[in-house]
Amino acid sequence: MYFLYFVISITILQEALFGFLGLTGTPLFFMRALADQLSILIFFYAILRNLSDRIPLTIGGTGYERLFIIFFGYSISISILTTQSNLSTNLAEVIVLNRFIFLSLTVPMIANTQIKLEKLLRFVWLMIALQATIGLIQKIGGVQVVDLFRPNDYLNVMTGSERSFTSNRGLNRQMLIGTVGDFITFGYLMFVGIIILLSKRIFTIKASTLLVCFLALIFFSGSRTIFLSALLVTAVYLFTKISVRWRLLAVFSGATIAPWILSVIIQMAAGVEFEYSTFLAIFRPEFIESLMQQRLGHALLYLPNLVKDPVVIFGLSPDRVFATEYVLKNFGDVLPFVFMATFIDTLEDFYPAALITYYGLIGSALFYAMHFRILRSAWQDRLHQDPLVARLARIAVLLIFSTHLLSLGNQSFENRGLSLMLWLSVGMYMSIRIIKHRATVSARVP
Repeated sequence: MYFLYFVISITILQEALFGFLGLTGTPLFFMRALADQLSILIFFYAILRNLSDRIPLTIGGTGYERLFIIFFGYSISISILTTQSNLSTNLAEVIVLNRFIFLSLTVPMIANTQIKLEKLLRFVWLMIALQATIGLIQKIGGVQVVDLFRPNDYLNVMTGSERSFTSNRGLNRQMLIGTVGDFITFGYLMFVGIIILLSKRIFTIKASTLLVCFLALIFFSGSRTIFLSALLVTAVYLFTKISVRWRLLAVFSGATIAPWILSVIIQMAAGVEFEYSTFLAIFRPEFIESLMQQRLGHALLYLPNLVKDPVVIFGLSPDRVFATEYVLKNFGDVLPFVFMATFIDTLEDFYPAALITYYGLIGSALFYAMHFRILRSAWQDRLHQDPLVARLARIAVLLIFSTHLLSLGNQSFENRGLSLMLWLSVGMYMSIRIIKHRATVSARVP
């Protein structure tokens, strides 16, 4: 269990830790790469430990493991067979997307009792609470305090590209980064905190206060997409938990008040100069024009052209540079110039477009089928009579749904913090399924 705690801790703390140690450039890249591979290393460690102790290897019984193996194999195959692309870049991207899935396969082999699972869930909550505390300190202290936790940029020696964190590019604006290096990952972790609170289903004054604090920290972190998604998920989830009478009252009140509030906000937005990064910008017509040059453009302009191309069946491999060159060559004449000018930087911001581009319809179908298998099983268990089974199932449901929602506006599946929490939750849910299944089988044995 301590190895698992270490993997979780280093994943969340590494950006600030390596910054404190003064690592830069190539040494920083290799240290970050080593930390990333811990999630795979612990998987093989757990297998070897179970084999040496003659403990049978366990799977959750949902079938997502098989789909993952097929998808992982397909991803590597398309990376190798697309000879025009950069193989090193392809393999690096495949690992980035899939690294923490190995953690979901590891958790049932390590946290294999109900007590261990409860301790693991408390540890995850502790790490999120730590981030929230640091975020609050950064909000009070301002840019000077945020700068203390700022990560160092580095060179990706595999692709030759430089990686600059958002905190380093925008310290002149208000943002909260915790120890994770950027405001998006910090916002994701606060969102996970909200999901853990929602999974309890019983709201005390303390839980409600924490919920408001998490929402406020997301808002002040600077990510509109995460804030609006968190607000939507929270509102919908709470709406489903109230009685029909209160639902009708909520709908009536919303329909009455919402138009007035919206008109006031639109007037406020019209009275200030348009700046894309501000929250009020989403209520300006210029915002839609900006989105058409990035996320919305990928959905409404790029994808309709891609699905007409036979390459969409198998994909172009996850080499973003190669994919951009292909799109420029084949669609450059039909897509707006302003959209194509930022294509390489915005493709993964609307992640369904990136998935289909990289892995084609075949790979994307495998990827989404894997998540659907987990979601279907967790949805059935969300009302389980055992409180821990039900809670872990609800966390898995909410995290899978939220990650897919966020993928429409961010690189949620590749984000280190959110991906870690997503697959940890899946691993914990699979572990409790296995534990309960074994208990049921044992009870049947005379």
